[in-house]
Amino acid sequence: MAGNRLPGWQQCSRYTFGAHYVTRCWLWLLLAGLWGGWLWGLPANAGPLLPDEPLTVAILPPDVVDDTGGVTPELLLAALEQTLARQGLEVVPRAQVLSAVPAGMPLDFNPACTDAQALGARVGSESYVLVRLRRGERSLSDRQTVVGGTLHLFAVETRTGRLVTSEHLDFIEGKQGFLPAVAAGIEAAAQRFAAGWRRARGQSPGMGCAAGGDGADEALDLRDGVLPPGVAAPMPLVRPRPEPTGLARAAGVTATVMVEVCVGQDGQVREVVVVRWAGYGLEAAVEQVLRATRFRPALRQGKPVAAWFVAAFNFRSSPVDDQSWGGGYGQHIQFVVLPRCFQHEATDEFHSARN
Repeated sequence: MAGNRLPGWQQCSRYTFGAHYVTRCWLWLLLAGLWGGWLWGLPANAGPLLPDEPLTVAILPPDVVDDTGGVTPELLLAALEQTLARQGLEVVPRAQVLSAVPAGMPLDFNPACTDAQALGARVGSESYVLVRLRRGERSLSDRQTVVGGTLHLFAVETRTGRLVTSEHLDFIEGKQGFLPAVAAGIEAAAQRFAAGWRRARGQSPGMGCAAGGDGADEALDLRDGVLPPGVAAPMPLVRPRPEPTGLARAAGVTATVMVEVCVGQDGQVREVVVVRWAGYGLEAAVEQVLRATRFRPALRQGKPVAAWFVAAFNFRSSPVDDQSWGGGYGQHIQFVVLPRCFQHEATDEFHSARN
């Protein structure tokens, strides 16, 4: 009868657990409580949950210059493959790598992120390692001659084309030869690479200019080099001059670091996104200098607005007689603002916008 109907909350289906009856409503509340308690117990910095599938990594054909002989690309590849596999990474078979990147094919160690993405996609791996070895003889102050060099390793994420981290291992060989001299360094590098790749796998690449009240959707986009009518591009009040790192000096690096920069309405740098990397800590040096630089903000109809633009820092090496493995490092540092609305000249001065 209608008058004997149970209230709605009592009409839920009931389940029997032992001698107790539990309605479906109470069961859902119990499950929700358990789920909430588990989430509450996660550490604040736990980050996104990662899939269980092993992360794939390819080791590209090494760039080897060995003045003394005895170290082949195959020897170096075998050592790196075994070391990375011990970190739980799924190493792409060498035949698959060589079919996409034949031995002897020139590789770009200073690529744009889009080119680095394309290279990883061609190989078919989530991540990859670029390898450069410089090995030779060196005379010490007591006229003794030793064999040594530097092993450069670059860990790249295919999804974004970004450099996750790089390692530069200086070594001097003993009687046992090359592999024992670099084994510990390669093992430590593999651990850092694996941790960096797994961290990157769980992150979204996102880009925004939200700090300081400047929403990304509100920021002008001048990265294509076109100044809209009535718009003045942002300009630095003091010229940024990043110092090359000790690693870059020792290796005699000539490279360009290119970044996309978002400057807020107040002239403060809000975001720096690397779009062409070089390693050796140069990206961090560029970002540190940019974030310390105050800008005149972009203007639209005379009013300050947030804006994105592109900047490039060109680091040029010059040979010096300092007995280092990689040569010396000159002070030829250039900064160029790269929207095409700016004059683009090989100088470290800033230039006014063209209308």
